[in-house]
Amino acid sequence: MSVPYKIGVIGAGNIGTAMAALLSRSGAEIHVTARGARLAQITQAGVELNDRGEIITARPKVCEAITEPMDALFVCVKSQSLASAIALNRAAIAPSTLVIPMVNGLPFWFYASADGMGHVPLLDPDRVLARTLSPAQVLGAVLLMTVQTDATGKATSSNTPTLSLGAVSDGTDEAAVTRLIALLETSGVRTDFDPAIRQKVLVKLLANFATNALSALTGAMLDDIGRDPALRSVATGLADEFRAWASREGYSLPPNAWLVDLLIDAGAFPTSMLQDALAGKPLELDAICRAPMDRARMGGGDMPIMGALLDRLAHAGHTPVPRSDIPAILRSLPLSPIPAQKTA
Repeated sequence: MSVPYKIGVIGAGNIGTAMAALLSRSGAEIHVTARGARLAQITQAGVELNDRGEIITARPKVCEAITEPMDALFVCVKSQSLASAIALNRAAIAPSTLVIPMVNGLPFWFYASADGMGHVPLLDPDRVLARTLSPAQVLGAVLLMTVQTDATGKATSSNTPTLSLGAVSDGTDEAAVTRLIALLETSGVRTDFDPAIRQKVLVKLLANFATNALSALTGAMLDDIGRDPALRSVATGLADEFRAWASREGYSLPPNAWLVDLLIDAGAFPTSMLQDALAGKPLELDAICRAPMDRARMGGGDMPIMGALLDRLAHAGHTPVPRSDIPAILRSLPLSPIPAQKTA
């Protein structure tokens, strides 16, 4: 009797729900963690994803914490919850388990090598991740997928799920990665293995850095930021700060014209940080905003626009300000004169 391939999905929010539903088509045994009302929802009704009009339903095994080793573990929680999620699900991680953190922002493994995980203090202050995980078993991941869930936990996605994976150090089990990619492809997740995964992480983070905190403060959708002159001026100023730091790290990132086109093409979609702000949830400010700022300062640089933006966001209680306050707030940021903002 063959032993089933076991995939764990930690977290049943937007991305976790979508991944659990998609992976159910792979033939693997799927385990999902959830808590409280979400645990009850999945226990009763399973998970559901509307993938561009196709309804995918599945009944994965659901629990508060996985208590047996997985072949692959997708960690789909906010970056600030990553260390506690790994600690809670320690039994799911064997030496051979591939661990795929599906998080936004600068990842904790960004400076990993065969000698160790490296350290980004804001993201792993107590070194829980560094002590628990081997660099060889961690796969960097960049997921391009827009997902929202409703009050019943049903998820909806409007674009083809595309996932890039990459080893973060030497020693990764290539055969295990090949098998996982085959299962992902069978699930409908377009997947590639990219040796330059750090470059892809920074390209995605460039867009997140330029838009997430700005959207949480103003309530702007992605296409609003791309089209409105005042919002666009702030976003491109933030992108310039991020790009300057990345250049000092040895990475070349796309220009602002690429960013603006990306935002307009995204349409009226809220950033993940705006979704969290509207729901009263903690914001991923450390991974998306503060960690790059800290690294820039360590190298003798600075990010004054982001610093000022975070001050304004904190003053607003990490929720969008009234629309009438936005023009004055944007003009107060330390960048070149901002064009007059359009008003409805």
